[in-house]
Amino acid sequence: MALMRTTPRALAAALAGALLVTGCSSADDGDPAPPSYEKSDSVRAQVLPQLAANGEDVESADDAAWVVDATIADAEEGTTVTLVAKDDDGWSDVDEQETDAKGRVSLTSRDSGDLHVVVGDGDDAIGTKVSTGDAPEATFTDEFDDEERVDGSDAVWMTRDQGYTGVRTCSKASADAAEVADGVLKLSVMEDPDREGDECQLPGRRKKYAYRLNGHVGTEHSFAFTYGFAAARIKTQSGRGQHAAFWMQAVGGQGTGGPKKGGAEIDVIEYFGDDHPEGGLTSFTYFLDEDGKKQTVGGWLPNADELGDDWAEKYHVFSVEWTPDEYVFRIDDKVTQRLKGETSGKPEFLILSLLSSDYELPRFDGELPQTMEVDWARVWQTGPQ
Repeated sequence: MALMRTTPRALAAALAGALLVTGCSSADDGDPAPPSYEKSDSVRAQVLPQLAANGEDVESADDAAWVVDATIADAEEGTTVTLVAKDDDGWSDVDEQETDAKGRVSLTSRDSGDLHVVVGDGDDAIGTKVSTGDAPEATFTDEFDDEERVDGSDAVWMTRDQGYTGVRTCSKASADAAEVADGVLKLSVMEDPDREGDECQLPGRRKKYAYRLNGHVGTEHSFAFTYGFAAARIKTQSGRGQHAAFWMQAVGGQGTGGPKKGGAEIDVIEYFGDDHPEGGLTSFTYFLDEDGKKQTVGGWLPNADELGDDWAEKYHVFSVEWTPDEYVFRIDDKVTQRLKGETSGKPEFLILSLLSSDYELPRFDGELPQTMEVDWARVWQTGPQ
């Protein structure tokens, strides 16, 4: 899209009463002016936290891209929207996307400061200005640059005491399956060396399986929050038979009476391995109703193949936006699921895990160990607004 810059014609239009954005700097200092457009209430936008960072290499959470969530009133599906930002070389288009059926669009920028959301060209261009300074500030960050942060003397994450029971009679959580190295938390499913030679047999199954250790850590003793954004930059395992997960649970345990009163389990993402017939990705939440019955909302992500197929090859940021009325799940800048309705009203803590559950073992199709990698985890607590 060719965006109109400040011209005599545009200035004349401004004097005639059109509301134009012309930037903070003057032409006298040689600093190029931002794009020119008519400011319109039809273009609504806000800057979300730095939620987008896909790639093969480790990188700082501070280098992730800002996500701009915009809605264009009465826009036809497929309307092009451009995000303009300023870097050392001046103003330039940094992203361009098309609106969905509701006029929504997500755009990204790795440049901080003022950003312009623009629709249309030349004299017909409309838009609005936002700033990364208006985005929520991070309240918790772990870049996994200190091995003592996991199961150490200054641990933020502790191995959860679960396993060889319930839905995981053939596996258990172990600190041996969690390692911090080179700025990455590595969580594995591996054979249990203390049970070498033993085999686990599931009810009704002839095949036997080696006992396994799971990487499974959480912050229940150190950190929790209520409402906001939670994100983790993850590279998943590839094999089926176990699932990578980033999730949250209510402090003190889940109670009855619905999510606002009793809290909820919020599964930001689960990945069940490559070549899964349902695409392998789920996001959902569950809570206990007044009678203590489990109620589940969400599930398999529709059209997962359109989101990507490189989960075990590249890092992606998996996040949830949690408000009193809605959960919005994202993979990088893409909204993958919106779950409207009453949400958890209790503080929730973070969990990262690679778990091998009994129901998955018959589908195991690789070799052990299987490993997921977490580059960083971050929270932006906003409160109920």
